[in-house]
Amino acid sequence: MSFIDDYYIRPILDGTGYNPVNTLTYAVLLIIAVILTYKLLRRLRVVIDRRFFIGILPFIALGGILRSLEDLREATGLGKNVFLITPLIYVVIFVIALAALLIAVLIERRTQHAYHKTWFVLGLIVAAAGLSQMRVENAAGVVMMLGLAAAWGIVLVAAKIIAQKKFARVNAFLSFENIALLLIHLFDATTTFVAIEYFPYFEQHVVTGFFIDVLGTWSIFLLKFVVVSLVLWVFDRELKNEPKKRTFLKVVVAVLGLGPGLRNFLRLMMGV
Repeated sequence: MSFIDDYYIRPILDGTGYNPVNTLTYAVLLIIAVILTYKLLRRLRVVIDRRFFIGILPFIALGGILRSLEDLREATGLGKNVFLITPLIYVVIFVIALAALLIAVLIERRTQHAYHKTWFVLGLIVAAAGLSQMRVENAAGVVMMLGLAAAWGIVLVAAKIIAQKKFARVNAFLSFENIALLLIHLFDATTTFVAIEYFPYFEQHVVTGFFIDVLGTWSIFLLKFVVVSLVLWVFDRELKNEPKKRTFLKVVVAVLGLGPGLRNFLRLMMGV
């Protein structure tokens, strides 16, 4: 029990972040969850395509919204809700998203109304309810994060324009979805960079924390860009003939970037 308490329970209750043991455990659990979820979606006969990606976006954002609301709750002295802290928050979001998906699929089969539209709207309603409870207390932080994220967007669009004329392989890689995923993770990196460089925050994750300690906060951009680009390149190459599996795995990539990034953004916005 001491081992479980030291490496799993105390980091959650004390807010000390991740350690090598729980990081590895959560990574294994994530892989298992991804496999089981993919099989469940196949059984439900849900086509995993761009429509699926659009439909799930509000629920990915919901993870960051609920986590930042938990930060606000703790900052105001209301205590912790462990169901809104990793890893249990992923279970909560999964249950909410799955329930909404089942409703959307049922409506589609009875009315022919595209499921992803219903799913998107249901997620948007829940996400909007969470956002309505927030306040802007740190306008300077918001401006810095949005400005730097916009700069990364300009860089990627410029790279796409240049690649269209001179670099065919780079142009093929910089598809709309890959640019979107890169921007999501660069947004996550931006929120981390601004929070650590200009405000009293620290990095909780083991790997990124190591790079920041050795190379400086700027290295989060290099790490994100290189790792995410490599992952997307492998997906596009190895799963070229399996578009459903490729799209699903890219959704997982979006989850791992948008949820934490939005949590950081909203937390800094509220000054908690």
